[in-house]
Amino acid sequence: MIELLDRAPEMSVAERTFEPKEEVYTMTTTTAFGVRRARPHGLDRAIMRVSLMMLLAARRHADRTAVSYEEHTRRHTVRLATQRRENNAASLISRVF
Repeated sequence: MIELLDRAPEMSVAERTFEPKEEVYTMTTTTAFGVRRARPHGLDRAIMRVSLMMLLAARRHADRTAVSYEEHTRRHTVRLATQRRENNAASLISRVF
């Protein structure tokens, strides 16, 4: 296995020789630690808060209005029974004797 590693081609894209004069033209990147984002102020902050409040209110409303199939069927049955009972009561009152 060690013999295979010795004969394996190199995977580096850097050249083996280092020349200081070429170092000036290369680009290096670093990860900046401790960089903070600017916090929103004034109107931007107010708009962000209002939009967050609207989003939370919409979620609460959607959760309240979400009804299971069984509950929807029960409510529909109760509504139909109520309408039938009211129609029967109205027809009794409007009867001519």
